[in-house]
Amino acid sequence: MSVQIRITVSSEIDKLLNKVSKKLGKKKSMLARELMEQKMYDLQLIQKGFEDLK
Repeated sequence: MSVQIRITVSSEIDKLLNKVSKKLGKKKSMLARELMEQKMYDLQLIQKGFEDLK
């Protein structure tokens, strides 16, 4: 099941997300989600969540 969330970013971050998403051919929301997931992985939050399931 997926859940939608809403985030607020500065206008500079919004412009950067727009620019990069166009360059990559992705939706801005998809890029933001991928960046958030990568940061959570880098912080080992995802791995800890999976370990807690054991």
